[in-house]
Amino acid sequence: MLAAIQNKFTAINKKGAISPRQPLLAMLLSLCPGLGQQYAGYLFRGIAAYASLIVISWLAAIGFMYTPSSLGIILLATPFIGVAVIAADAYHCAAKQSVGYMQQWFNLPWVYTCVFLTLLLTVNPLMDFLVGERVVRAFFVTSASMAPTIFEHDLLLINKLTPPKKGDIVLIDFSKGKTLNRATKIIRNEQLIRRIIAEPGDSVEIIGQQLQVNGEALLEPYATLGNGSSHDMFNATGYHFGPKIVPANAFFMLSDARSFGLDSRILGFIKNSEIEGVATKVFWSWNLDAGSFKWERTAMNLGMK
Repeated sequence: MLAAIQNKFTAINKKGAISPRQPLLAMLLSLCPGLGQQYAGYLFRGIAAYASLIVISWLAAIGFMYTPSSLGIILLATPFIGVAVIAADAYHCAAKQSVGYMQQWFNLPWVYTCVFLTLLLTVNPLMDFLVGERVVRAFFVTSASMAPTIFEHDLLLINKLTPPKKGDIVLIDFSKGKTLNRATKIIRNEQLIRRIIAEPGDSVEIIGQQLQVNGEALLEPYATLGNGSSHDMFNATGYHFGPKIVPANAFFMLSDARSFGLDSRILGFIKNSEIEGVATKVFWSWNLDAGSFKWERTAMNLGMK
């Protein structure tokens, strides 16, 4: 069986037309990393280039979560640098091929198409699923509920390797719960970004605008409070919540912008199982009104403020 397949490929190669490789075309094909090397006659080099890019890109994403902003910028650029290096290598491979290069079986158009579709429909989604489900994922913010720490149109990096703790900003996924109450059903995609204020065993009480944890006033430089008007229920001077004890395997969470009441004041305690991960950094931020990036927020850390 194996010998028959090999003979078939040999026959195809013998029939292959002489076709010098075009370096610029090899570089263009590298928009699908590795395909340029395949075109240039280096099939296994192309496979190795693609696999290396995938591994290095995800390692860079993991490293990005734990590095200072200055180094994070370099790691952020790693996938783009990798694609550029692979494209340059494809150009070099095609340039050094002889003018008498005879097309191989893997230089046929239908093979290129199959490779592209295989990567697009199987390998890429599989990698995204394995890494995005267990290691890191991105989340696009669509509200100002966490201002001024997180802005609307920020793209956050959600770290799934770090266990959540008090002070962390986390992504909550209510779809992981068995039941959804009326409030959570109106949340877009059933996901929210909120800050952990208290952990299991802590006592939480809110009197007016003053938050107390375990009987002590909590200093919150990150919080944006209202003017105490009765029209703003959650910032009104007469507002009172608790005291309540945070149960096991749950957290008490609040919006940084306290006028947004869709947090533990309404939703109750958030189960640990409903936490998708910790928001570690701003990946990039888009200024929708100006139609430009907020470059100063790129790779910005989201530690305790």
